[in-house]
Amino acid sequence: MAKVVIQLPKPIPASNDCLPHAAMNLGSPRSSGTRPIAGMVRTLVLEEQLGNWILYRLDDRGGFVGDTWHGSREDAIWQIGREFGVVLDF
Repeated sequence: MAKVVIQLPKPIPASNDCLPHAAMNLGSPRSSGTRPIAGMVRTLVLEEQLGNWILYRLDDRGGFVGDTWHGSREDAIWQIGREFGVVLDF
């Protein structure tokens, strides 16, 4: 499994432990200042990189909302279930 893409049935806000990266949010219309408005997540992308698993969160336009890195696929799948209520069976 190299990449899994999950479309959520409706947009859901990302949790507090999902960190947006400044370089990927340049030009973001959400807001500016010290407290940007959290993006609504519509698409999840789970991808293996360098022996770790990265969970990307994207908005309904495909814009970057945030990501988390996980040491195992099982941990990333647990995070998806905890944060979005999606149960993956693979």
